[in-house]
Amino acid sequence: MTVTSTDIANEALQLIGNNSPSVTGVAPNFDSSPNGQACAKLYSSVVAAVAREWGWDMARNVVTLTASGNSPPAPYSNEYLYPSNGVEVWQVMPVTLTDPNDPLPVNFQVANTLVSAVQTKVIRCNFTPAQAVYNNNPNENVWDPLFRQAVVRLLASELAMATGGRPDTAKSVLETANVFEKIGEGRTE
Repeated sequence: MTVTSTDIANEALQLIGNNSPSVTGVAPNFDSSPNGQACAKLYSSVVAAVAREWGWDMARNVVTLTASGNSPPAPYSNEYLYPSNGVEVWQVMPVTLTDPNDPLPVNFQVANTLVSAVQTKVIRCNFTPAQAVYNNNPNENVWDPLFRQAVVRLLASELAMATGGRPDTAKSVLETANVFEKIGEGRTE
């Protein structure tokens, strides 16, 4: 069975109760109903927040990093672009491991800098080529059942306040969601 963001959003709305109307569309383009507008603003940030909370194995991916073209500041010798679909980089390592049974950690730094005159999230380390083990924000079909429930329950909580709370509280929740989404996009570690 295929699971979509619409299924997750509607499950959260059912959890709220009060015969909340279902939404149509897929994140971030839900319908224009009040619930759809609230889901459009809250869905992605709730998923990202739950994804960052724990290192979910179902989200694990490995990618070879792309050089940024910049010279990084000391003490790092290489700079790479942060994976475009990355929620959080957990580990950086050489592409070829000389001893796969030696789990020595590699120091790296997540930062932001100008790449081609655009502020960009980057990873700095001291080897080339490099690969990252990271959370790649997988689609709903591969979510762990506990991850799904965590998203549904947090989304239900946020939607209940955003759609059923007092008007001033609802407005505040939706504005806060926008702020956190913007902070999350520019967050450095």
